[in-house]
Amino acid sequence: MPTLHYFRNPAAVISYAPVGYVRLDWQPAAVTPGELRGIYEHVLRALLHHRVTALMTVHNQRPPMPPEIQTWLTHDWMPRAVAEGGYDRCAVVEADTPLGRLAARAVGAGVNGQLTYQYFDTAEAADAWLRKQLSPRQ
Repeated sequence: MPTLHYFRNPAAVISYAPVGYVRLDWQPAAVTPGELRGIYEHVLRALLHHRVTALMTVHNQRPPMPPEIQTWLTHDWMPRAVAEGGYDRCAVVEADTPLGRLAARAVGAGVNGQLTYQYFDTAEAADAWLRKQLSPRQ
């Protein structure tokens, strides 16, 4: 099933998968902390716009995330996404580099039960997990 593009810039593509989740595909472009925050604000708006609570984030070639953004995600963005939109599921397709994987796992470790998340090697596996997670709700 095709996805519907919601936002695109050189660093990220945000789309909607009609099965019921927002997908964030990172590109191998360097971005500032402010640009990273802006991308995540677009993700939150996409979750709210499409009235979904699940996200697939495909890290693949994304440069490692700075520690200040990791902290902002776990202490600001995620709590707001949970409170404002009911964000409750995240499928993470891991980065190709060890530093990228480590950054994603650091964010995951800071979740503190706010949401359910899993790490995957492929987008297909992440999609299958999200479909399984979402099926009781449909």
